[in-house]
Amino acid sequence: MYYDDNFGCWTGTDPNDPDYEENVAFYRKVQDESVWKECSRCLNQVKLRPEYGICNSCCELEERGYQF
Repeated sequence: MYYDDNFGCWTGTDPNDPDYEENVAFYRKVQDESVWKECSRCLNQVKLRPEYGICNSCCELEERGYQF
């Protein structure tokens, strides 16, 4: 299973998936671009792309209507 603070659980990373190599290459690119920073919602230290300010966990909560 592939997981990160930018997108959460990644799909298409099963070796039997036809897009496996492309998906894993993109995952690795995202990991290389990500830096340690503080999520502006939960204040946890997470590894995010430089242009992101909120971790995936907080984004999912907001999508479900949770108010910080």
